[in-house]
Amino acid sequence: MNKTGIKWTDKTWNPVTGCQKVSEGCKYCYASTLAERFSGGKAYPNGFAMTLHPERLNQPKNLVKSQRIFVNSMSDVFWSAIPRSFVDQMFDVMEATPHLTYQILTKRPEAMLSYSRRRRFTKNIWVGVTVESQAVADRLDVLREVQTDGYRFVSAEPLLSPLAVDWSGLDWVITGGESGEHLMDATIRQSRALVTLANCRWTPRIDRIPWIRAIRDASKASKLAFFHKQWGGVINNIAGNELDGRIWEEYPYDAMARM
Repeated sequence: MNKTGIKWTDKTWNPVTGCQKVSEGCKYCYASTLAERFSGGKAYPNGFAMTLHPERLNQPKNLVKSQRIFVNSMSDVFWSAIPRSFVDQMFDVMEATPHLTYQILTKRPEAMLSYSRRRRFTKNIWVGVTVESQAVADRLDVLREVQTDGYRFVSAEPLLSPLAVDWSGLDWVITGGESGEHLMDATIRQSRALVTLANCRWTPRIDRIPWIRAIRDASKASKLAFFHKQWGGVINNIAGNELDGRIWEEYPYDAMARM
């Protein structure tokens, strides 16, 4: 397990690495870039090809302190290439460590729903979907059907379009702009980024701030907790994450987020 710079979690746990791109938000996947860069090494022996790491399965059992764990940050738990028996072992560990909070994020909500009908998710397992644009907003409808005793959350990162959606039945939304070296290309930056580059400084785009503001306002009206992770840029958080003069880093269990 590893500590992480991902603001909304504490550690990452990757019993599986590797994935397959499924939508526009995957185009410049950070996980793919990282795995290919270190392909052949101990962490990513097969690059971004699906790789099981059974030696990592029981790592959470060594954690005594309560903390948040992002599951398969370098893959997707519900990718069909991962053997069902291995996924079952992952959930065995999650259920056996109720003092830990597991955060599972997928772009394959139908597979998550199917699994939950066979094995309802326990309270310490938060389930979420990535909704990077209006084109995939129907993932929220599937998420609402998932059988769970925990929170349901949404990651609108990398946000590629405005979102006009129904936030009911959900608990938490995370927003963020894309980051990576590809944003040094002005054409790519214009089409995908929430930031602009001027005089060697990365700042939020005036025409993109309303996208995040609208998500905040609509989700708060529906009593969701709101977490703005970053505006994005060539590296993570280079443009900060301030919105309307404050930092929004709420969690679904934060009573203040529901006032």
